Amino acid sequence: MGSKKSSSPYKNTFFLLFVIATFISNTGTWLFAVGSSWLMTELDSSAFMVSLVQTATLIPLFILALPTGAIGDIYNQKRIVIISQSLLILNTLIFAYIVYLDKATVFLLLLFTLLNGVGAAFSRPVLAALTPQLVKREQLRTAINLTGIAYNLSRALGPILAGSLITLYALDMPFWLDAISFGAVVLVILFWKREEQEEKLPNQRLTWAVGDSIRFLRYTPALYHSITRALLFFFPAASLWALMPLVAKEQFNGGADLYGYLLGAAGFGAVSSVIFSSYVTNKLGANKLTVLVSSILGICLFLLGFVGSPHIAIAICFISGICWQMAFTSIMTSAQYALPKWYGARGMAYFLMAMSGSMGIGSALWGLLADQTTLQYALYGAGLASAVIGFIAIVFPLDLAKDGNFTMATDLPELSISRDNDKGGWVMVNIIYSISDTLKEKTIKRIKAIRNKRYRGGAIQWRLFVSSENQNQIVESYYEISLDQLIRHQHQVTKYDRTTEKELYNWIRENGGEIERQHFQEV
Repeated sequence: MGSKKSSSPYKNTFFLLFVIATFISNTGTWLFAVGSSWLMTELDSSAFMVSLVQTATLIPLFILALPTGAIGDIYNQKRIVIISQSLLILNTLIFAYIVYLDKATVFLLLLFTLLNGVGAAFSRPVLAALTPQLVKREQLRTAINLTGIAYNLSRALGPILAGSLITLYALDMPFWLDAISFGAVVLVILFWKREEQEEKLPNQRLTWAVGDSIRFLRYTPALYHSITRALLFFFPAASLWALMPLVAKEQFNGGADLYGYLLGAAGFGAVSSVIFSSYVTNKLGANKLTVLVSSILGICLFLLGFVGSPHIAIAICFISGICWQMAFTSIMTSAQYALPKWYGARGMAYFLMAMSGSMGIGSALWGLLADQTTLQYALYGAGLASAVIGFIAIVFPLDLAKDGNFTMATDLPELSISRDNDKGGWVMVNIIYSISDTLKEKTIKRIKAIRNKRYRGGAIQWRLFVSSENQNQIVESYYEISLDQLIRHQHQVTKYDRTTEKELYNWIRENGGEIERQHFQEV
């Protein structure tokens, strides 16, 4: 694609159009979020019911993100985005008409919010996985920061626009505009020219694709550290968005416009972080930075429950937005670094599952705490949790894969196995290492070091044996579900893992050892 030749993501025309389209769509999403949250305060103003609106939006993403991410990796990504966005248009138009007729109920509000969440579950993992395909790896942090800025600019403008529309016109207006906004993404994606694989790989079952991603996550510390950090950070941070309608309405006796200003301040804070985020990240590193902003966010949540002035609350929300964006960029970039192209949607699905699940559950629990105690105590609790969790999370370091090369390896050996006897069953791979007795223990240690690489590459039940007949023969053994899976995985090896494997093989041969690979097919 032409995007690969650009020296900067800011000079990449299609990427900028993609960012603009998602900005328009996200602005519409915030129109829906503010409209639905404010509608719930009129239908049922309990903190728990208001927080359920955010939960209904996020839980479908938590439940469906992994299978939809797998669908995004093995099927046509362009088609998935267009269909899901079109269904979102239809769903939102129907709900806008219901609100226009003044027929909305708590049940209908949560139902259509849930359906919008289902639509987002199909499109968001794919959309999140597009950024690494549109820019170079060294531009990834800048590109993610740019998409984050666009998202938070929509978070700043959307709520203010929604509050003004509700106050000046009618409660149904935000929903009509949200339906129209999804068309921007559809329009841009229609012109996206996907890079086709040079070699057609065998089709893959959905369950196998999910299984591959689970193994990849489990044996890639750089990815599961990022996912864990997302789980920890977004749980207390969810209270900021979940309780904001009640802060505006109950704490300050304000209307929808004040709610929009509070959310808008957080969005503008996130956008302003671009001025210094790169400098601070380079100075502190992603790990120290996320601890710092998590602690500052905790202080902000605590103060939000304490202050009595809406103007001070707006300033606090501004600082909270800065913290949110800097943590979000650091955690998401760390996850993206660890993902080869063929795991892009599934890897982002795990990140979105962690974020949406943590926020969805957190929203409900902080709302329930506010009902059982007071709104202020819920904010105090969330603030304390954010500060404490920020320090606990440091045991899961970020950016472990920042310097790794996770593009596809091009120097792979030919697969010496025939389809003639293939009956669709399992394949066993044995790699026999013949070495001198003096290097036996060192060889075993080095072979064990590539265990994670095998699992990332699709292996099942990896084992290491020593021949009972020849103690200088070490056998590395693992299974593949089918020959098709073996062929697919053979073409999905990263340069990082291939380099590690080649170093082992070269070391063995340089020390007089021999390597033989055998394949056995199930009969």
